[in-house]
Amino acid sequence: MTAGATSPAVCIVGAGPVGLFLALLLARAGMRCRVLEARGPSAALGDRRSLALSWGSHLRLCRVGIDVRPPGIGAPILSVHVSQARNAGRTVLSAAEVGLPALGYVTPYQDLVQALLERAASRCELRFDTRVTGLHDNGREVSIASTDGESGADVVVIADGGGEWLEGAGFSTRRHDYGVDAFVATVKVPQADRTTAYERFTTSGPLALLPAAQEHSLVWAMPPEEAAGLLASPMMTQIERIQQAFGWRAGRFTAIRDPATFPLCLRTTQPLVHGRVAVIGNAAQSLHPVAGQGLNLGLRDAWSLTRELEARPQDPAGALAAHAAARRRDRATTIGFTDTLVRLFSSGVPGLAALRGAGLESLDLLPLPRRVFATTLSSPADH
Repeated sequence: MTAGATSPAVCIVGAGPVGLFLALLLARAGMRCRVLEARGPSAALGDRRSLALSWGSHLRLCRVGIDVRPPGIGAPILSVHVSQARNAGRTVLSAAEVGLPALGYVTPYQDLVQALLERAASRCELRFDTRVTGLHDNGREVSIASTDGESGADVVVIADGGGEWLEGAGFSTRRHDYGVDAFVATVKVPQADRTTAYERFTTSGPLALLPAAQEHSLVWAMPPEEAAGLLASPMMTQIERIQQAFGWRAGRFTAIRDPATFPLCLRTTQPLVHGRVAVIGNAAQSLHPVAGQGLNLGLRDAWSLTRELEARPQDPAGALAAHAAARRRDRATTIGFTDTLVRLFSSGVPGLAALRGAGLESLDLLPLPRRVFATTLSSPADH
């Protein structure tokens, strides 16, 4: 790959986990890169969300010097308890049965971004408070218009969810609103197993409970009016409502903090590559959090793109085209898996609850489907 004296080989738009991970991968491969971020350097550090990282994602992060295993920034998931409320059907998937030390790890968003930023600061150029306003690909390089002025790059990778200028760069976005909001919060469940993640399909929608240090992260999908009502309720009412929906399998919920809501949708961008411009991570797809696959899919995007750029250093456009082809199957499978779970466990069609229950019970009885399901959740490193 060629680059001018003042322009980086690769320009990454977005300094979230996927963009920073890509920057570190490129630096590790000896490629120069610049990262442009519209927000300030501390904006992400107040984000209290928890991220579910698969075992495969943990291995990839280790390649750039980020280890989320305790005593690091992550809490291990050794098992996943899946059940549905008011109907039969449950299963427990474990790391041991798929031969892994853990199915994955839960880490705070702000801690992961901080760790990535610290390593990226000395390995690539980071520019904050720089908003991209347009791109122009002339076939030889990409011109980047931003609030920091004009610049150029051999390749531009958009990793931040995109912008209004995406259409002008040759991309189109499709959005499917699920018609539900996510109620998110940090809760205390003192008696809960610190290594078990829970997925509870309630009558309102899927409820996930993830271990996070001394607390748990909760994500509950429900109709917008229910989410707004729950958010406006007193703390004890929120706790009682969660306890009633989730049950007592993890123990008593004793406290809740930082509740918030946001709408859920499936958003996909096509194509993944247009000339010398690629979209990855949230710019390529935004998924329902039911299976915790969004970030893991984005990290695999970054891994694939780096591999193809390494393999074709003199042909950036060809490398991006090969990346798009290589990502087609994994992307379609992960999006389809997540979307199917949402539709299957959110539908109120009469009789479907019994079928869902039978499906969950069958996972307890049939070893091969159990391994396939657990492997999908842990997304191993050979994807």
